[in-house]
Amino acid sequence: MKLQIENVSLSIEGDSILENLNLNVDEHEILSIIGPSASGKSSLLRMIAGFENINSGKIKLNNSIVDDMVTKVEPQKRNIGIIFQDLALFPHLNCKDNILFGISKNCIDQKLNRLDRLASLLGISQILESFPHEISGGQQQRVAIARALAPKPEILLLDEPFSALDEELKDTLISDVKKLLKEEKITAIVITHNIKEAFQLSDKIAFLDNKKIMQCDTAYNLYHKPLTKEIAQFCGIGSFINGSVVDMNHVSTNLGNLFGNTSKFAPGSKVIVMIRPDDIIHDDDSTQSAKVIEKIFHGSDFLYKLELTKDETVFCYTSSHHNHAINEVIGIKPEIDHLIIFD
Repeated sequence: MKLQIENVSLSIEGDSILENLNLNVDEHEILSIIGPSASGKSSLLRMIAGFENINSGKIKLNNSIVDDMVTKVEPQKRNIGIIFQDLALFPHLNCKDNILFGISKNCIDQKLNRLDRLASLLGISQILESFPHEISGGQQQRVAIARALAPKPEILLLDEPFSALDEELKDTLISDVKKLLKEEKITAIVITHNIKEAFQLSDKIAFLDNKKIMQCDTAYNLYHKPLTKEIAQFCGIGSFINGSVVDMNHVSTNLGNLFGNTSKFAPGSKVIVMIRPDDIIHDDDSTQSAKVIEKIFHGSDFLYKLELTKDETVFCYTSSHHNHAINEVIGIKPEIDHLIIFD
């Protein structure tokens, strides 16, 4: 199912939550919505589901209006599945009956076939007779996903579905959920505060801030071509250093002259340059150097925080074989494939 949100504004109890928001989600696409706390992400999901009434604009599903203040399709008629953060499994029902709850009108063979398929895809066949309090948090997440998918919704909405899981469980579940959504050909919209989750799961990512979608793009473009400093900071580790535009292809910084597209700035313009850890290469033979002021060991690599000047620092990923001490000066060189600059 395709979703179109056109110039939608939303207020709740007199407070403006969203203003003239636009968003398109293609059929069978997985979209993550990220952004600061209290930016309206959950309200946006509730609005799509039909639980909140918009103040202006249009919401369309497959080009049919479901909300424009004149037409209002009720939530139960939108064929949308929802998984909230608290999961809301029925404690008095076992996992099997929780999953079958939304398809009680189907014939018994249809229900059992659907149950078997989802249980197999999500790896929960062995816990179907167990009650929610008898299984782990990760298993509860899988049961909640199976229950939401059982009626074959055309869109699935997930609000922070992986937030309570440890990293190992989370990585496995995200991989399984992505595979399942693609196999079932379900359009999905996921709210998350975790950029790693968004990168792993999504075809596209929308950044919500200031009551609008500020950028909707691939994970690659949000990381390497962010439209604002806020998006750049949210989407990964980085630091900002001062620069001065030399010409349409170079900016002068304390890392030297950096190459990239500076055409939207006039020569001499003062700019801010974002430097990612993967932009800085540790090179013992380099004539440039920086002082190690912090280090974090990741096993296969170190993340070094390096001091260029008293006021400017950058980060650098380096193989863990290069174990340098705090306050040690090491050789570095910039290797920047995507120049990110702001006013």
